[in-house]
Amino acid sequence: MNFLNLGIGEILFILVIAVIIFGPGNMVKTARDFGAFVRKVAKSPYWQEVWATKRELTELPKLISKEARLDETLSELNKDTQGIKSKFSASVSDFLKEVNQPDQVDSSKEGADSKKEESTEESTEKKPGETLAESADSQPVDPDRNTISS
Repeated sequence: MNFLNLGIGEILFILVIAVIIFGPGNMVKTARDFGAFVRKVAKSPYWQEVWATKRELTELPKLISKEARLDETLSELNKDTQGIKSKFSASVSDFLKEVNQPDQVDSSKEGADSKKEESTEESTEKKPGETLAESADSQPVDPDRNTISS
């Protein structure tokens, strides 16, 4: 239980301190005087003005948002955001499909590439009775430069 953001233990502590300070005989008179003071403050025009100002301040953001038509703007932004979100998710799903499809196409390309590599290896292999220079299209290799010299 909370009263004025005070727990039960805190309220009991305040009551014990009040009994110690005012004494048990003066406690009733002090409580009556305090109640009359609170009633007088609550009925005063100044207190009424403070509460009216508080109500105006709490309603002010609602009035400003109503005048600025923030609700309409927020709904438009939400619609635009949903549109962008759906377009983005569609683009991502299309991209994922494209990423997954080349795997199938790549496997057929890999077979063709391996056939090309085999034919290239066969053409570069040294034939029996052929020297290294003859196998490299009969052009001598310069060992210092690792290039074919003419």
